[in-house]
Amino acid sequence: MIDRLKGPSINNDFDLTIRNLKSAVLSNGIKAYEVNNGTQDIIKIDLVFRSGRVNETKIAASKAAINLLREGSSNKNSQELAYLFDYYGCSIKLSAGIEYSSVSLVCLTRYFDKVWPEWLNMVIEPAYAQEEIDKYKDVYSQKLKHQISKNEVISYRIITEKLFGESHPYGYNTQPEHIYNLTRDDITDYFKNNCKLDNSYLVLSGSYNENIRSAIFDDLGNIHHKSSQTTNPFFNPEPIQGTFKIKTQNDTQTSIKVGCLMVDRHHPDYNKLKFLNTILGGYFGSRLMKNIREDKGYTYGIYSSFDGWQKGGSFYIGADVGNTFIEPTLKEIYKEVNILKNEPVTNPELDMVKNYILGQSLHLIDGPFATAQLVKSLYATSQSIDTFERNVAQVKAITSDDVLEIANKYLHPERFVEVLVGE
Repeated sequence: MIDRLKGPSINNDFDLTIRNLKSAVLSNGIKAYEVNNGTQDIIKIDLVFRSGRVNETKIAASKAAINLLREGSSNKNSQELAYLFDYYGCSIKLSAGIEYSSVSLVCLTRYFDKVWPEWLNMVIEPAYAQEEIDKYKDVYSQKLKHQISKNEVISYRIITEKLFGESHPYGYNTQPEHIYNLTRDDITDYFKNNCKLDNSYLVLSGSYNENIRSAIFDDLGNIHHKSSQTTNPFFNPEPIQGTFKIKTQNDTQTSIKVGCLMVDRHHPDYNKLKFLNTILGGYFGSRLMKNIREDKGYTYGIYSSFDGWQKGGSFYIGADVGNTFIEPTLKEIYKEVNILKNEPVTNPELDMVKNYILGQSLHLIDGPFATAQLVKSLYATSQSIDTFERNVAQVKAITSDDVLEIANKYLHPERFVEVLVGE
């Protein structure tokens, strides 16, 4: 009989090797990565551009250039494209990030011949019709107005601006007027300079046959586009400390952000910092959640985040609290940071966090689409599959002494920036 009083044993001795990944180079030099081991006849095509907000010469142009791709091509207008993709049950996803952008197509393989030519034409020869640009500006400027009325959004925008600087690619904030003032030339210039095939790579995943593979490789390989990519100047932000209070009309709660600058994702300490962040506030069982949510009841949710970009990074703790709990919450935040710096992590907690991170890593390679997403993000940030496997090994090897050392090396509360948005 099963003893229900005992939990199941924990086993982290499982394989986290990425398998069934193949790579190729198209005739025009584009690199392609394939995860062709799906169980259903579905294909996902990701075309990834190594460009994003860091390459803008006009604020908001990168997101507009990507999001407007589906609004018409040299062959079809926006309604015709929408009808075609909807009729054949396709999913189109457009993503414009800080350092890279992507355009994705998911479709049944039996309809590949119907949708692939039009999807490719949409990506290669977008129309950028003025009517669609005007609609985009109206919709997205209104969306942004709504978003930046929220305390939590405002506090995030303020802390990144204070940490990096309002002119830094990681620090400046898009305003509604930036979107509204975009011109067609701003958008087409960004596309011509940054979204050409010589600045891209291809990721195929799912289950597809050789005919589909050949069609994709031949069609893309015969296109010879050259970009003239620009990159915004990066500089080392000047250290800044202090408390910044922003009063808003949403005064029933205050959004707290506390943080500092951190290392980039290529730094040798990156994985140890991710581990430290997980202990502090990176998952539901974290110390901040147990103390400030479960024990004190100051907030419904509190978390910490470590964002490591290619040329910089930031660390911050965030929570929305009632106005009477602002000071007690800040006190407990600093208390937990100081405990990490002064008391070794116990072996049970160390093992718990390791198992959590390894479990999350297992999800990243659970099936062809998840694996393709991992491959996509790794190569977009100048990493490789070896990086993932090396990260797993480093997590398994982390000790309590490592956590203590990293906490004392990087967490200096006297250097933190505090942002309070609300009352």
